[in-house]
Amino acid sequence: MASASLGVLLMLLGLCSVLCEQMDWGDNPDLVDQSNPDQGREHVKLMVALVGDDIDLQCQVHLTSKPVSAISWEIDGHPENSQKETVVTTKNGKVFIEENLKIRNITEEMDDKSVKCRYAKGQYTGSQEAILHIFKLEIEISKKVCDACEGDVKLVFKESVKSSPDEANVQEKIQSKITEMTSQTPQVDQAEYTLTLPFATVQANKQILAMRPTSNIEGTSVETFAQCKCESAEPEPETWYYWLIGIILGIVAICGGAFGIRQKTKNVSNVPGEDVDSASNL
Repeated sequence: MASASLGVLLMLLGLCSVLCEQMDWGDNPDLVDQSNPDQGREHVKLMVALVGDDIDLQCQVHLTSKPVSAISWEIDGHPENSQKETVVTTKNGKVFIEENLKIRNITEEMDDKSVKCRYAKGQYTGSQEAILHIFKLEIEISKKVCDACEGDVKLVFKESVKSSPDEANVQEKIQSKITEMTSQTPQVDQAEYTLTLPFATVQANKQILAMRPTSNIEGTSVETFAQCKCESAEPEPETWYYWLIGIILGIVAICGGAFGIRQKTKNVSNVPGEDVDSASNL
């Protein structure tokens, strides 16, 4: 009897897997599986991003029916409006739903936060979850390099709130993202990813600057290169530039003065009265 009941249950579960609603995340290259998920948490994905990134998550519902219910979103337990249109398609009489949530300009405070989408219709209630793994950037720079605006600096990428050194998939993904950004493969030390780049290369890399990194100048944390003289100081003209301007102005003044004297002399010599007086005196 017990074996028969178990058989019926398995059959119903099999039918539900084919006919009942199912949920999943849409394709996203930065969404990875957990390396060793806890039992019952196998559906939870990990989202790997850098500070300043935009994240686009797509929630999918398969095999539902019309009229469809609304997909709801929440970030760290707080309701979130996707502000995106829900796409409903029908294939062979089966209904599928897709809806996107875009999170712009990710901040380091969002590390270890969860993003969920939920769907409920009739007897079915389901959800999908993704845990955010947000990496920030610190730049270690010596005072000598900062003052000269040249030399090598050390870039240190690490998670903002909670590190995950045992997550192999997170490690692989963040190494790939850093390599894509810097064209160098970082070294891994526990949960930190480091590499060395020239000062000028870092200043010219818009993706690095978009992360709003902090600079550590011999133990003092400041905004990116805020104390380095090269960031805001305008280049000073060479001394010869001032000398050249002075010489040109001097020549103009001398020539102008000489022309004025010559013109005055010419005007005086052409006055008729003065010529008559000179002749009578002879």
